[in-house]
Amino acid sequence: MATNFDDARDIIGRAASERAERFAQDEDVRALDSVVGRIVKEDIDRPISTPTFDAVAISGYAVIATQVSRATPERPTRMRCMGAMKAGDHPLEVDDRIVNGMVCCVEITVGAAFPTAKSTGRPFDSIVPREHAEVIQEGGSGKILQITRLPLTSWHKRITGSDFRKGDRIIDRGMSIAPKYVMALASVGIRQVSVTRQVRVGIISIGSELQSTPINPQALRYKIPDANGPFLTAAVREMGEDAEYLGVLPDDSNVLTAFIRGKLDDNQFDVFVTTGGINKSTPCSVQTTIYNLGGNLHLQSVAMQPGGSTLFATLPEPDSAQYKQSPSSFYGSPIYNPNPNLWSPPKTPAKDISVQPVIFALPGGPIASACCFRFLVTPYIRALIGMQTECAISARVAFAQSTPVFSRHDRPSPKNNEMVVDGSMDYDTFRHAILRSQVDGVSVEIAKERSPAKASPFASSNCWMHVPRGHMSVGDGDLANIYPFCSPKS
Repeated sequence: MATNFDDARDIIGRAASERAERFAQDEDVRALDSVVGRIVKEDIDRPISTPTFDAVAISGYAVIATQVSRATPERPTRMRCMGAMKAGDHPLEVDDRIVNGMVCCVEITVGAAFPTAKSTGRPFDSIVPREHAEVIQEGGSGKILQITRLPLTSWHKRITGSDFRKGDRIIDRGMSIAPKYVMALASVGIRQVSVTRQVRVGIISIGSELQSTPINPQALRYKIPDANGPFLTAAVREMGEDAEYLGVLPDDSNVLTAFIRGKLDDNQFDVFVTTGGINKSTPCSVQTTIYNLGGNLHLQSVAMQPGGSTLFATLPEPDSAQYKQSPSSFYGSPIYNPNPNLWSPPKTPAKDISVQPVIFALPGGPIASACCFRFLVTPYIRALIGMQTECAISARVAFAQSTPVFSRHDRPSPKNNEMVVDGSMDYDTFRHAILRSQVDGVSVEIAKERSPAKASPFASSNCWMHVPRGHMSVGDGDLANIYPFCSPKS
């Protein structure tokens, strides 16, 4: 009997949670320009307050407010420019005496520190905007200006510590690093971040009918191009994780067992994802492979459409006793060791994979495979790297009047032909759709063509609609649960 969708998600979530703590122990220190999409290993707080000095916010002339406090149109105040400063310059120390009725000033640009007064050692405290100062002399004796209004004494500068304060949280452990966090981290001088390593996923397509590369078009005339393998590889990489497309294997449990066992020996992957090779009527090659490897099958089918025939299992670690009890050669016969009593050199040290691997066996249909990846594999990866459970977007179904809509069984609809998706009392339903932004919010339009074997309508869509088990239909104007094609990480 098929496991209902919510229970299947719980089983997958528990398996991921059991491995998450161990997975988080693997550290990967990355430069700030290469961490977008990665998961923060620890909380990051601000090590300093910023700005670290009072900085100019308006280009113009720095002055001492008390020296120009009487400037009016009737009695302009004259200023002698004592130098210039730009952002990044060390503050000038300026002779602030009033000479021949002229006060001192320094031409200054946004981002610069304020000059300091030689008599007091204190920074200048005001800014005269460039457009408020009139140049009345410029030449051998320097630049002389005059002003007829008071300087800016408040919002003219960025005060020390007014942006980030030391000790404030920038990003929490387990969050994905978005570009906005890169800006915040860089602004306080952080150049490297400790992140969890990427999940390593091996993608295998199964089926003698598949072709991976059209070397001889004539010989491959009746072969089917492998669409699922490249798609799943791209989908994992879009999540920011490390995927490797391992190619096409025949629907043969002996070949598949030997191939995956070799990958387990190399300790290369946290997750294996296969597509195809599933047969409900007899034990499929993937299921037999799981038993051959000593794996533990947790899900044999899930009550969801499309994609109900998905399998999920945990695989033994390479050094486990259970794994060592069932060695096999490429075609399943025991490995013959002519000198069992002789010492053998150790194997190549394992890579940085530290968690017990799992395997998802997805259907061979392109849409079913994509659906199962999005709603079964993706939640496992998110939980493994410590991310929170994803929430749906609510969107109103928009009925396209120009598009004839029929129920899945092509029968009259109980909603006067306004129903766009049939639900079920027995399983959860998923349909690819188009999420659109409207003046009054967001709406979702169901793809006109819903065949699970066609890629063209899927390519025109951008989201999934989820109709939970027990909801018999979703029609025009109803609210629907929507998930973007790629699981957001920020």
